[in-house]
Amino acid sequence: MSINHPERLLLVPNGYPVWLDVAQASIDGVGTAMRFVLPVQGHNLPLLHRRERKLVVALEGALELRSGRQRLVLLQPGEAVLLSAGTAHRIHQQGAGPSTVGAVLWPGRVEAAFREMALAAAQEGYGRQEMIEILARYDVEWTHEGHAAEPLAVLSFEQGLQQIPSALAQALRECWLEHG
Repeated sequence: MSINHPERLLLVPNGYPVWLDVAQASIDGVGTAMRFVLPVQGHNLPLLHRRERKLVVALEGALELRSGRQRLVLLQPGEAVLLSAGTAHRIHQQGAGPSTVGAVLWPGRVEAAFREMALAAAQEGYGRQEMIEILARYDVEWTHEGHAAEPLAVLSFEQGLQQIPSALAQALRECWLEHG
């Protein structure tokens, strides 16, 4: 796999595909970067990463991040936000057209969870409970509840890249630069 030919994963049957733009193995396990498209009024799974930090980037379209019913931040195209470990969040599409989400996680364990989920999604009978169990094995919870969200600063894409490990930032400059 290369960033020019990202790997496509389907985590939920009939769900949104996720593209791995930077696989952990390509940068010595430092972290991972992926993207997915949310259709109008779409949202992702409600997650809380126990150990990973996460940079969320609005690559195209606007995104709203929520923790439970609380709005954490509204991102416009090219903007990013850094989430600390333990922040429950869900990403919602905003606006009249689809939105492309960039997600960068480090240290990366979620990639292994997503790979396991993609294998399970191809099996008959795979559902929400199986997803929850897979995520839990990798210190990720399916939940709306987490620590009280601290105010989040909106960053430019370049400012966001300065907050992540350098090997991951360099790989992202090569594949997401046109969105920054």
